[in-house]
Amino acid sequence: MAAIIFIVILFFNIAIQAFLPKFLKESEVFGVYIPDTHVKDQRIIKMKKRYTTVVSMVGLVVLTLFIGYVLISSPPEQQIVFWGLAAQIGTVVLSMGLYAKNHIALANWKKEEKWTSGQVERKVVDLQFREQLKLLPSMYFVLPMLLTVSLGIYGLSQYDSLPDQIPTHWGANGEADAFTEKSWLSVSSLPFMTLVLQGMLWFFNRAMKQSGAKIQVRHKKRSREQQLAFRKYSSWLLFIVTITITLLMGYLQLSIIFPETMSTSVTMTATIAFLVIILGSVLFYAIKVGQSGTRLAVSHFDERMDGVIDPDDDQHWKFGLFYVNKNDPSILVEKRFGIGWTINMGHKTSWIFLLLIVGSIVLVTTLQ
Repeated sequence: MAAIIFIVILFFNIAIQAFLPKFLKESEVFGVYIPDTHVKDQRIIKMKKRYTTVVSMVGLVVLTLFIGYVLISSPPEQQIVFWGLAAQIGTVVLSMGLYAKNHIALANWKKEEKWTSGQVERKVVDLQFREQLKLLPSMYFVLPMLLTVSLGIYGLSQYDSLPDQIPTHWGANGEADAFTEKSWLSVSSLPFMTLVLQGMLWFFNRAMKQSGAKIQVRHKKRSREQQLAFRKYSSWLLFIVTITITLLMGYLQLSIIFPETMSTSVTMTATIAFLVIILGSVLFYAIKVGQSGTRLAVSHFDERMDGVIDPDDDQHWKFGLFYVNKNDPSILVEKRFGIGWTINMGHKTSWIFLLLIVGSIVLVTTLQ
């Protein structure tokens, strides 16, 4: 079963990484802002195609080798996990290496050929944008958190009847394969970490409302409609992830409280269902919505404006991946290379948020 899980995840990662340029805005290529005057540059089109071809071909070779290794050698689960992780890391390293090469080449072309020279940069501000957002209300995220708190309290109330060894990890076959001594911390660690994840997703949903809208100056109506839809779909994706995590972690918590009723087949089924829902939702999100809603059909089309471009904020994007702008009040910003959102590393709240997440994980792992 571990082999099947790793094969599915590896195939999913290869597909997303290979076709990622097709899901992004034409004006943001390999982390570099491209003005409208150059989005149809044949060099850029060939660069994106070459990236997709190389990642796809190498990824399929890696996937084929991994499947062949599993079928021919019938290795134990530990080796499947090791080589499965190695294959995942290898494909990521490959795609990021190609990204780095293309990012540097594009940045040099843009600088040497002065793509933005002679054009006026103009930022569009829509004061009514936030009022028309259709994000899910916070209650959708708070209720699962209350359920997790209730399960945590119930688990502590059953402390005396719990086994002396508390499971902390479950293998791909649904069996617990790591344990720790029973303590108040070990009993409550799973609900606590679930609560941390739920809180993170709730925070993202709220932060999206405060994030500045990237409305294109040459396509105001179209990009505005896409931005509204993009955030609505993003909110729903966060909610689906929240519910899925809550159900899986809740089941595992109940299996700790009632170990005699635990079924490895149910645990395995729950894990597979979790992966299918999460990966399926992300895939739908990427294909249907695309980054910034660029794949969504809209009803508005604008007349083009010559000599005017969107603000070139490359200086705030470190290597096209990390956004650092202390003058931007947005905590969350749309990714330039990838689907979804990233945090503004120039905002102090972002660092507080990261410290809380990392601190929570370190606290639980060190005290268990």
